[in-house]
Amino acid sequence: MRHWLARLFGKVQVRRSRAGLEPLRGDGSAGFDANATIRLEDEAGQALGRTRLRLGFIGVLVGAGFLLAAGRAVELAITGEFAEAAPVRVAQVAVRRGEIVDRNGQILASNLDFHSVFADPRQVWDAAETAQALRTVLPHLDAEALQRDLSSNRRFVWIERGLGPRERQAIHMLGLPGIGFRVEPGRVYPRRRLAAHLVGFTDQDLAGLAGAERAFNDELNDGSGRPVSLSIHLGAQDALETVLRERMERYSAQGAMAVLMRVGTGEIIALASLPDFDPNRAGSEPAENRFNRTVQGVYELGSVFKPLTLAAGIEAGLVRLDDTFDARAPIAIGSHRIRDFRPQARILTAREVIIHSSNIGSARMAEHIGGEVLTSFFGELGLWERPPLEIIEGQDPMLPARWGRAEVMTASYGHGFNVSPVALAAAYAALANDGIYTPPTLRPVGPTDIVPQIPVMSSATAAQVLGVMRAAVAGGQADREGLAIAGKTGTAQRIVNGRYQVGNVLTSFVGIFPFDDPQYVLVVSLDQPRPIRETHGFNTAGWNAAPTGGDIIERVAPVLGVGLREADPGARVQTVARMFVPRTPVRPGPEEPVELAASGSEQ
Repeated sequence: MRHWLARLFGKVQVRRSRAGLEPLRGDGSAGFDANATIRLEDEAGQALGRTRLRLGFIGVLVGAGFLLAAGRAVELAITGEFAEAAPVRVAQVAVRRGEIVDRNGQILASNLDFHSVFADPRQVWDAAETAQALRTVLPHLDAEALQRDLSSNRRFVWIERGLGPRERQAIHMLGLPGIGFRVEPGRVYPRRRLAAHLVGFTDQDLAGLAGAERAFNDELNDGSGRPVSLSIHLGAQDALETVLRERMERYSAQGAMAVLMRVGTGEIIALASLPDFDPNRAGSEPAENRFNRTVQGVYELGSVFKPLTLAAGIEAGLVRLDDTFDARAPIAIGSHRIRDFRPQARILTAREVIIHSSNIGSARMAEHIGGEVLTSFFGELGLWERPPLEIIEGQDPMLPARWGRAEVMTASYGHGFNVSPVALAAAYAALANDGIYTPPTLRPVGPTDIVPQIPVMSSATAAQVLGVMRAAVAGGQADREGLAIAGKTGTAQRIVNGRYQVGNVLTSFVGIFPFDDPQYVLVVSLDQPRPIRETHGFNTAGWNAAPTGGDIIERVAPVLGVGLREADPGARVQTVARMFVPRTPVRPGPEEPVELAASGSEQ
């Protein structure tokens, strides 16, 4: 068989044998050999036959292969069975998270590549020795937990993420088996503590956890690479934080907060909560420092609600500025008494109730207005719901279970319910905006943007209350020459173990400036300020929150382009200047603004 195959596929050799051949002489031609000719023709025929046989055999093999392939194809088509495809590794391209910038393009949050160190426990020689070596560079690591991880049967464990260059190099120099490095994108905040609560922070996988990072998480990760612009002004933010931090330290307050909002657009220009944190290391900061007091905190804010109570009465046609209310004696409600901090002990006009910050007068006014009118008006100002701000961690207000006589009276001067400073700022922005409510926003508003506008009071009502607020500030601790600030203070006792605690207060100031052409609203609060020599032993808002608000306005006004006025414009407020968004017509008010006295005290 082997010989046959060798012949079948061997080379064809044709040769002429000279031995034993006799020359043919039949035709007498010289040199002609007839036997040789016959032998050659016979061998050539045999070679041709073998070639054809080989080609036929190869053809059979090829045909059989095609038949097998065709048969398998038919089988697969009928049965639908396919062999499992080999796994294909697809490299995942990391999406770069977009930057966060302020309204002028200043970077607040960006990206930077960091080194992270990991281990393959199966390649670690000595878990205990490796753990101790790593702790020489990263002493904060838990030695026991690290050794347990390095002794496991897992193929991958993180040791530390977000290493600095020096730490990475130091670990590399240790030459530890089973230890490797990866380059990962990380989030950096070049302004550090500035606007920390507003900007927020992410986790190590770049998922937003707080502030704008959380509110705009999807947009930041959409892969477009476009930055997300916020409404804040970095210069105003820095000025506001600088003053607030200094005043918090001066009065030894436990905390402080401030919101600066633009009238007519609802834009948050600056927002601060103290104590604050560095978002570059948010995870290592105390939890209380990460708490955003302006939106997560809800408080009884005190007498800053008295002007809104007056607005409710005027808008309903039930109160005029010259109407009088008896403030000669405290009001008894069950076992409780409504008293004044600085009793006037006389009958006060509605205007004087605000200027002298009379709790008794305000309670009498609320009783005259009625609970349904007052609470409905506060609801239209957005005080009974979570502020419609993009920050997700905002909290709902805390309201009474029922609105009885006592609840309505105390609500008139800001007690018995809790709201956030942002909600209060938005309510006063409506007062400053001809009575039109615009939701607060962290987005910058452009000339062609449409802003939701909700009429909540007439321009006449807003103008009258604004004039009274100007009279309450004129000549007081918050007043600043040439800035025409309108405002109101509020001192609220804090509840401890279910009871109001004397001396434990939250002091606040609401300011609108300039009063004759309202452009901005400021709300500032100090948590548990202490009396000092400069305040003559008092810790009420007139002695701490009011001067803090005045100093902030004085610092931010030039940054925002608010010019000084050579003379006080007087008590009669002008119609609010049109901004670049059209305003919705409002319903007419009960009466026109009237001239107000320019002097008075505040508390």
